[in-house]
Amino acid sequence: MAYDDSVTVSFRLNLNREEDMEIQRFLMEEARNPSYGGKSKFIKSVLIREIQGIKRENNDNRLVCEMNTQRTALQDAVSEEADRVIETMKLIVKDEVERLAGIQIEKKKQTESETTEPMSEGIKEPELCFGEVPESSGEDVSEDVMAFLEDL
Repeated sequence: MAYDDSVTVSFRLNLNREEDMEIQRFLMEEARNPSYGGKSKFIKSVLIREIQGIKRENNDNRLVCEMNTQRTALQDAVSEEADRVIETMKLIVKDEVERLAGIQIEKKKQTESETTEPMSEGIKEPELCFGEVPESSGEDVSEDVMAFLEDL
């Protein structure tokens, strides 16, 4: 008879099924009694272990799902940060390339101006043509030279 604080659970074994026959044989063995006590204690201990295993498995599955969600969120955050860093680096490299190109252009212009300055100085001074009298440069040209130039 069941009391208010206990419940009787009944179940049937179908002895036509091999699994049920194995359970029946195990319950009838005398070697089981010292390990588990009576049938009732054995069934309770087996059910408790199975229930705890199911709860543990459910908890593990929940933790795995949570960890996967966190890992995915972390991967997304890292990917976004990496993309941001890459874009920043591209801009920095682009600016440096432009700056270096500007420096090279300035150096090239400076080199060109240095090479053209002596030419421009030569151009500033008009070259004397043969047979022309030079303009007064503060030096008197001798009359012999003038006479020679006129003869040409």
